[in-house]
Amino acid sequence: MKCKAFDTNAALAEQVVSELSALKPHSRVLIPSGSTPRWVYDLLATTKVAEHLTFFALDEWVNVPSESDGSCLSMINQDFVHKCAHPVQLIHFDPYASTAQNIAHYNAALNGAEFDYVILGVGMNGHIGLNEPGVSFAEDYLQTKLDDVTINVASHKYFSGDVTLSEGITVGLGKIIKASKVIVIINHEDKKGIYQEIVDGDAHHTEIPAIYIKQFPHVNYYITKNLQG
Repeated sequence: MKCKAFDTNAALAEQVVSELSALKPHSRVLIPSGSTPRWVYDLLATTKVAEHLTFFALDEWVNVPSESDGSCLSMINQDFVHKCAHPVQLIHFDPYASTAQNIAHYNAALNGAEFDYVILGVGMNGHIGLNEPGVSFAEDYLQTKLDDVTINVASHKYFSGDVTLSEGITVGLGKIIKASKVIVIINHEDKKGIYQEIVDGDAHHTEIPAIYIKQFPHVNYYITKNLQG
């Protein structure tokens, strides 16, 4: 397991933005929503780095309007896209389209290529995107039934009103591990438990996505030092 610890979220963000700035123009970058990447997005929005990259949203809730405050698209727009002084190209899932239509949309945008750089967070249950515990790790894309932990956390954390969450569409682990570089950010004190599970877990005998992907040499865990010890 490749892990790099940073003193602060700001230092972690500087590392990620530095790596993004080194990418070739038009590189394809897969990004998550939620609270984990906000430090990265805040810093990235102050630069011109994003102007020359193509971003793809990692996942989306199914049958939840994109304009809802807790939709993945809404969060990425609020935390990143709308903060940038220049246009940002963002490919995203349609929560009301069929799985086949969403897959075709992403594959057309990738045009036969793979992701050059992937930024991930980790859920309290070890999910990656909406690859929930127990899903197939071989799929490039999949529509999943949401785990109860995911539903409970997301409903209270991201949405200001009542919402019914049951399924999600996500880029699958089969596609993620084909990327040139993958970073998994864990930077919240409340993720200390799942971080330790990842460290101790057996990547070859697990149903937890965040444990499974640690076996790949191009997957890097970027953590803040408050998770250690």
